[in-house]
Amino acid sequence: MKYFILPLAAFVFTFSSCESKKEEAISQHSSNDSIERNDSLPTGDNSKISVDWQGTYEGVLPCADCEGIKTTILLNEDETYKFSSEYLGKNHKSDESGKFTWSADGNDIIIKFKDGESTSYIVGENQLVQLDQEGKQITGALADKYVLKKK
Repeated sequence: MKYFILPLAAFVFTFSSCESKKEEAISQHSSNDSIERNDSLPTGDNSKISVDWQGTYEGVLPCADCEGIKTTILLNEDETYKFSSEYLGKNHKSDESGKFTWSADGNDIIIKFKDGESTSYIVGENQLVQLDQEGKQITGALADKYVLKKK
C-alpha cells in the first residue's frame, strides 16, 4: 500500500503545480495583452490625418430650377481650394478660390465664399458629401446626389 500512495502523491503534486504555473502564465499573458491592446488603440484618427483628401472632386448636384449643378472642387495640400459650378440648362457659371477650414473634429471641411455663404462637406475616402445649411448630412431620396467623387 505504501508503494501505491507515494506515486499517487507525486502524481497529484506534479499536476497541481503544473496547473498553478499554467494559471499564472495565463494570468500574466492576459494582463500583458490588455496593456498591448490599450497601447495600440487609435488616438485622434480623423479625415484630415487619415484620408488622402487632396485632389479634384466632381459631381452634379441637385438644382431646384435647372437640370443640375455640375460642381468641381480642387483641394490642395496647403488647404486652399478652387470651386467651379455650372448650372446645367442655364447660362450661369462661377469660379472661386480661397482657403478652406476644417471642422473641430477634423472630419468636415468648410468652404466660405466671397458672398458670405458657406458650404460644408464630410471628407471621406475618395468622396466629399455635401452637408445642409445646418451642417447635417442630407437624407431622403436625393441624399446620394450630394456626393462628389474624386477623379
